[in-house]
Amino acid sequence: MKLVDDLLESVAENDCPVRRVCVGLHWTVVQSRCTGMAHTYKTGDKSELESSGNLVGNSVLKLAKRLESWNPLEASLGVAAINSLIEPAGTPGNVFDDLADQVSGKTVTVIGRFPSNDRIAQTAARAHFLEIQPGKNELPHYACEEVIPASDIVIITATALINKTLPRLLELAKHSTAIVLGPSTPMNDVLFRHGADILAGVRVVDPEALIGSVMQGVKKFSKLAGTEAIMRRSDDA
Repeated sequence: MKLVDDLLESVAENDCPVRRVCVGLHWTVVQSRCTGMAHTYKTGDKSELESSGNLVGNSVLKLAKRLESWNPLEASLGVAAINSLIEPAGTPGNVFDDLADQVSGKTVTVIGRFPSNDRIAQTAARAHFLEIQPGKNELPHYACEEVIPASDIVIITATALINKTLPRLLELAKHSTAIVLGPSTPMNDVLFRHGADILAGVRVVDPEALIGSVMQGVKKFSKLAGTEAIMRRSDDA
C-alpha cells in the first residue's frame, strides 16, 4: 500500500531502539525517539503479538513495518511505532471546535463515532455517519462510495489507517475537505500528499501519565492523561 510505504520511508532515517511498549485494552503506546500511540484495534480472535515480551531493544522501524500486516493488533502496534518516530508538530486545539461554524449549511460525512457527532448532526445541512457495525442513524461503511464524493467535509478516524481503508477514503474525498482525526493520526506531511487537508492528532506531553491511563483501562480520549490535542493544515506544511 503506497500510503504505508511512504510513511515508513519518511521515518526510516529516525530508526532507533524501542524503549518501551504498552499494549492496553483500548490504546497502544510505543516509546522510542518520541512517545507514539494508536488505537488498539481488536477483533474477535484471541491473537498474540509476534515476539510478545521481547519487543524492547529492537529496531522501532522493524516494529513500524507491522503496519503492513492484515492482523489489526499487529497493525495497531505498527502505527504506534511510526508515531513514536515523529516529532508531532501542530497547534493545540480540538478540531471539532474549529469546525463548529464551518459545518453549518454543509454536507458532512463522518467515519467513526466521535463525541461531537450529535453536534454535527444538529449543525450541518446534511450529515452521514458511517460505521463497520452501524447503530441507530448510522450507515454501513460501504456507503462511503456514494456519500463521500457528495460531501463538502469528510472526517475520517485514523483507525482507517490500521484497517487499510484510509487510502480509498481519501481518494473518495479528493474534492472535499478531508480531516484525519484521532490519537492514531501520524502528524506527518505524507498524509497531506495522499489527500488529507487537516490532521488532528495528539502530542504526548507526559508519557508516564499516559501509560498509567492506558494500563488502567481508560477508553475515552478526554480521560487520557498526558496528552494534548493538536491540529495541522496542509497549507502549513
